[in-house]
Amino acid sequence: MDKHKLLKKVLIIILIVAAGVFLADWAMGKYKFWQETKKVDKLAQALRDIEKKDYEMAMADTFGGQTPAETLQMFINAVEQGDYELASKYFIIPKQTDELESLKSAPKENIENVLGLLRQINMEEGSYNTNGDNYLVRKPILVEFLLYPNGVWKIVEI
Repeated sequence: MDKHKLLKKVLIIILIVAAGVFLADWAMGKYKFWQETKKVDKLAQALRDIEKKDYEMAMADTFGGQTPAETLQMFINAVEQGDYELASKYFIIPKQTDELESLKSAPKENIENVLGLLRQINMEEGSYNTNGDNYLVRKPILVEFLLYPNGVWKIVEI
């Protein structure tokens, strides 16, 4: 009879230990899931913050026209006047610094060549994307425009 009681106690202990291991494993899985969810939430918040900052910067950027053609003409006028600082502001915010440096360092001959091509553009030959917030002209030189949320058209690339 003592062996039977001992076996019963051992089985109960084994079941308790197994249940404890199972419970600990389950809890660890839940904890890891919670940690990963927290990381994802933190990343999502960081992305929302970046998006909000970009939106606020775009709303504050008033350099550009009400149409792609108007923005292009403003850019051409600024370059013709040698106001590269102003000309660079007609580009989207992330490209303004690079475009300013590019204009400052480009040989006058190259600038004149590009201006010549820009003057030849027939804006009616371009096309809008399905959302109407992007405009692309391919000939005689590729120029892409983007509509900012404040209604101003900016140059993405030339």
